[in-house]
Amino acid sequence: MKNKVLLSAILGLSICLAVGIAMPTIVTSIGANPTQSPTIGATYVTVCGLLVVIMIVEIVSVFKIDDSTFHTALLAGSLVVLYAFSVDMQLFFAYFGIDIPKVAFGIASEIAFVFAMSCCCWFMTYTYNLRVDGSSLAYVAVPSVLALTAYSITLMLGYGYIAHFVIVVIFSIAFCRVLRRAGKKAKMGVTTYLAVGVFCLSIGAQSTNALFYSGATVAVPALTLAYAILTVCMFAGVYLAFCIRTDLKAVRSNEYKHQAELYETKALANQIKPHFIFNSLEAVRALYHKDVASGDAAVNLLADFLRASINSFDSELIPFETEIDNVFNYTEFENLKRTDKIEVIFDIDYTEFSVPPLSIQPFVENAMKYSGVGEIENGKIIISSYKKDNTAVVEIYDNGKGFNVTEIPNSSHGIKNACGRFALALGVTPEIKSEVGVGTSIKIVIDLTK
Repeated sequence: MKNKVLLSAILGLSICLAVGIAMPTIVTSIGANPTQSPTIGATYVTVCGLLVVIMIVEIVSVFKIDDSTFHTALLAGSLVVLYAFSVDMQLFFAYFGIDIPKVAFGIASEIAFVFAMSCCCWFMTYTYNLRVDGSSLAYVAVPSVLALTAYSITLMLGYGYIAHFVIVVIFSIAFCRVLRRAGKKAKMGVTTYLAVGVFCLSIGAQSTNALFYSGATVAVPALTLAYAILTVCMFAGVYLAFCIRTDLKAVRSNEYKHQAELYETKALANQIKPHFIFNSLEAVRALYHKDVASGDAAVNLLADFLRASINSFDSELIPFETEIDNVFNYTEFENLKRTDKIEVIFDIDYTEFSVPPLSIQPFVENAMKYSGVGEIENGKIIISSYKKDNTAVVEIYDNGKGFNVTEIPNSSHGIKNACGRFALALGVTPEIKSEVGVGTSIKIVIDLTK
């Protein structure tokens, strides 16, 4: 990666320098007409407007996005000035009779160019956390200031482009050194290509400016416009890459979140299994003390229930019909140890949906053990399911003693875990209503469109 970036920089710099040096010959051979059409000028103004937007985006990003730095904001600002004082803009003003001295445009664009080159080097240094060598900085800064001063003086004499190419050589050496140091330290990313591209395009654009403002060549309309468009495209490409990277991070984040929810679901389910098995074994022991046949029947029901439960825990969701079979086995198992059987009514009209495994059973278990329906006349538990619009509705009702739903004890692992697994797996919160002395109803509404 580092070799590709370095080679890209060297190739880009070579092309820009070659074009800049050969510009007079190229212009002479093609007989370019140094005039600016309104269409080219309007397009150039539009592109400069886009550069202003990019500058604003970069300034805002410094405060909003961790990946952005003030170096990129300064770079965008220097590019706005560089292209605002380019050849095409000078020709555009001249087209409308506004005669601004070339020297003023030339000095302004060269200052912006030096600042853009510095920002590219600063950006790479900051991004890869490189040590700033004071002596190296002086080797770049001092000659650049001297060359910039010489450029300002010699521009009026028609030799400003010589000082400009001295500045180009100084910053090219400095930038390639920074690239080489960065490549040794870390893998280079897409922002590095932005720095390389902007660096090379800026050299090409300003070399065109320097030659024209020095009087070494006539203007080639739309040439700096091409550099400006490519610069905007470079930034657009980086923004696109940033958006893609952000989307990929979001996808990975959702995957990690889903995995975490699955692990939490399994953890909640594993809390239920020991709790239920312990209570079931206690019941089987009591039945064997009472009646061997009842104990054998209980063992068979418990075995069927556990077999189905263990198989179902391989999945996050199981068919509702399977869950109801498990609930039926459980209620039969519970009634075996009772002298007065609890009436359990299954009013199942719709089963074409899925639920978390062992998610209905805890509510039924709570009703059978703690609602007191076995202690009252006509006590009963009703389990129903039906389809309503695009939802599947499951209701568990008992006409027992009821309780205060805001005071579910911490030991009620079954209800809390069942509610937690419905929330994790289906985004559903069971609605529990209970009134002391009247009974309890639990309503679970599952969206079938999801």
